[in-house]
Amino acid sequence: EKEAMSVDESAAVVNAINAEAAGASSPGASSISLPPNRFELELEFVQSLASPAYLHYLATSGILYQSTFLDFLRYLRYWKQPQYAKYLSYPHCLYFLDLLVPPPSDPDTDDNRGHNDGGAADEKRKNETHTTTSGADSGEAFRREMAQVSFRNFVHEQQFYSWQFRSARLYGSSGAKE
Repeated sequence: EKEAMSVDESAAVVNAINAEAAGASSPGASSISLPPNRFELELEFVQSLASPAYLHYLATSGILYQSTFLDFLRYLRYWKQPQYAKYLSYPHCLYFLDLLVPPPSDPDTDDNRGHNDGGAADEKRKNETHTTTSGADSGEAFRREMAQVSFRNFVHEQQFYSWQFRSARLYGSSGAKE
């Protein structure tokens, strides 16, 4: 029940942000005021995305498929900027954020960069970029798979191995070799 409440609060923040961005002065937009602790709320929410169990809940309840919620997740990408990311305790949340709503692809990072074929490759890349942002690379597959318990468990296991590896690299191995 608490998780659903935080999602509803998030949706209210999304609506307020969208109204601000659009400069709308509709009656509904003026009645929504942003909370004074917005930074803390968004910090807590974005870090909750590091939990495969929470992502599974969002997927099974259908929240991950709502366009307003996906817009909110896109808005939260600002947490990837260093001035905000330094406050995160669970950096996996940014990785999961990218899996849920991948960032727009940058044409300069394509493998075809530097090839000169009279502009045909550029046109092809534009078409591929359009299809990937609306098709397979839009995060749909990850959102759909997160509804499966076996996939949730797999993601949680991989996350554990990642933390275990990181811990061993930072603090040394747990087994003493003599």
